[in-house]
Amino acid sequence: MVENKNIQEDEIDLRELFQIIWKRKLFIIVFTFIITLLSGIYIYKKNPIYEVKSFIEIGYINQNMLEDINALEQKLKVIFSVEENKIEESYEKGIVTSIKQIKGVKNFLEIKTEGYSNEIALLKNQEVLKLIQSLLEPKIKEYEVILDNDILNTKREVEYIKEVEMKNILSQINILKEQEIKNIDKKINILKTQNIPLIKNQIEFLSKKKIKTIEDKISFYTKSIDKYQYEMNLINKSINKTQDTSSLIASMQTLNYENLMINTQNKIKDLELEIDSIIKDEIPKLKNELENINEVQIRDLENKKQNISNETIRKLEDKINIELKTKITQLNEKVETLNFKKSEQNLSNSKLIGNYVINNNPTKPKKSLVILVSFVTSFIFSVFIVLISNFFSNSKIVIKEDKI
Repeated sequence: MVENKNIQEDEIDLRELFQIIWKRKLFIIVFTFIITLLSGIYIYKKNPIYEVKSFIEIGYINQNMLEDINALEQKLKVIFSVEENKIEESYEKGIVTSIKQIKGVKNFLEIKTEGYSNEIALLKNQEVLKLIQSLLEPKIKEYEVILDNDILNTKREVEYIKEVEMKNILSQINILKEQEIKNIDKKINILKTQNIPLIKNQIEFLSKKKIKTIEDKISFYTKSIDKYQYEMNLINKSINKTQDTSSLIASMQTLNYENLMINTQNKIKDLELEIDSIIKDEIPKLKNELENINEVQIRDLENKKQNISNETIRKLEDKINIELKTKITQLNEKVETLNFKKSEQNLSNSKLIGNYVINNNPTKPKKSLVILVSFVTSFIFSVFIVLISNFFSNSKIVIKEDKI
């Protein structure tokens, strides 16, 4: 019975409340309308605020950030008073509302700026980027100066190798070649003016004089044999006419002539063999030697003049072609490496990633939301006022009744 009574009282109370609200509906409507209208007038008179957002990559050298991103973030927040309260006039020049790191990316900052127009907010956002670049520019310039000096010194070293070291070595090679050419010409001259005439003289001497001399000797020895033969014939004729003692002497003389003839014939054979040796051996040998000088030695020396090369020259040429050219190649590779270090892949100031994010619609104030909130709030407040005023009215009536 108690529960039913409480439910009935609640129903009565709610019914009374709705009745009270309904009775004062004009007040509620007017109050809500006026507050909502005033809010709308205020909102539509208030300057719209636009927001621009950008993502900035912090500058780097060899993939290392030029400055610690946490320190840079705090420095920028202090410079642009990000965490301080903003006055209304600040939006005329634009304000920085947010500077923060992007989660998961260690070298990116998100920058948000606001202003009474997109242009103002954009200029402020660009101002942040320019400030970051100006803060890091000295470090980049210093690094570029070091790289430029290294490149310049390396190029100078290459130039020195080409213009000094290589030219000096080439000069040495030319001097050595000239000396070698002189030596070769001297050898050729000796062959032509001394060896060849000497061999020709030897050939001529052998073929004309020596053979003639030997032939004269053979002729002499041949005549001697004839003479010995003639003497022997005379002795043989005299043997028959003489006595025995004279015959013995004649026989000894005959034997002596026979020995002389044999010796002379042997000498003739030796001389003939000598002529044969001269004709078949010595002269051909000298001719071969002469041909070798003309066809081989002189030709080889002439070829050597065209391709002069000795151990010293080869070492100098190897120093140019191997050592110095290898060094030049290495230095040129070093220059390319240093230039690559200056490229954007290894050296870059802070830069905008992508484009500025610009909203054509203002971010503040949100007119529809403010009007809706104003409407709901004013409606609730008007109902609250009605209920409160009704409560105080009822309280006064109860007090009067109690007094009576």
